[in-house]
Amino acid sequence: MNNRLMYYLGLCFFAVLLLFPRTDVQAEENKGSATFIYGDREVTVAGLKRAWGFTPLIKYDGKTILFNTGGKEEILKHNFQVLGIEPKDLDAVVISHEHWEMYEAIGFIVEENNKIPIYTTDVVIQLLREKNPAWEANLRSVSRFVQFTPSIYFQNLRSGRRRGGPHGIDEVHIILKTDRGLVIFQGCGHPQILHIVKKSKSYTGVDKVHLVAGGTRLLRPGTHVYIEDSGENVSPPQKNYYSDEYYDQLMIDLKKEGVEYVMPTHCTQEPAESFFRKSFGDKYIRQTLGMTLTFPID
Repeated sequence: MNNRLMYYLGLCFFAVLLLFPRTDVQAEENKGSATFIYGDREVTVAGLKRAWGFTPLIKYDGKTILFNTGGKEEILKHNFQVLGIEPKDLDAVVISHEHWEMYEAIGFIVEENNKIPIYTTDVVIQLLREKNPAWEANLRSVSRFVQFTPSIYFQNLRSGRRRGGPHGIDEVHIILKTDRGLVIFQGCGHPQILHIVKKSKSYTGVDKVHLVAGGTRLLRPGTHVYIEDSGENVSPPQKNYYSDEYYDQLMIDLKKEGVEYVMPTHCTQEPAESFFRKSFGDKYIRQTLGMTLTFPID
């Protein structure tokens, strides 16, 4: 091969790089992860302690966000240590709503990272003010929709009275834009998973939903959740919210909305979870304590 030919091949190579600049390294940077560090599901990392709640550590778009804190500081601190996580490395905390298992352990985080912003509802802001007035500078209200980064959003929706007491309940969700569609994290799903999906699509203008993860508030009456490791005995509300017919239709509607993967967890019980497993098959993900989920999911 002569020098002139090598020269022109080199020019062609650099032209391709200019036209198609996205390398494998850059593609990898568009991936995200969620490590489940506090919660009530099966433990799959030795040494972690279980407790009622749902707390993923989300890494995406160059940011590290703690979604909820759990209810017990000593358990959150212990699990951080087991997993080698430092509060100083967090960019923000998002608290979904005012139920104790979502925010009571916040003191450990602010103590170690005293300038960290806390995004949440106005009700939780008032509760945290009462808990410690010194946290005022950390508090950020999510009244409707906040764009945290070009690809990370916080959304506040209010539930109906049936799912959130006599006045309904505000709940903040985290929405991530990925190449495969939205990734949505919800705390307990008080505003109802289908409504959350529809609003997330409407706010962002993205039609596909790659993953919905979190509590779904799909409970049956008279049930108890006993967390053996922590001695907790949690009694869900004594109301029969849903029937098998409701679950069947919900699965159909979620698929119509373009939901690809589901990870129902926390306040989701049988038989609701069995409907997710049966309907979504290998697109159903079982959440465990300590697991790390990377997304988009291959």
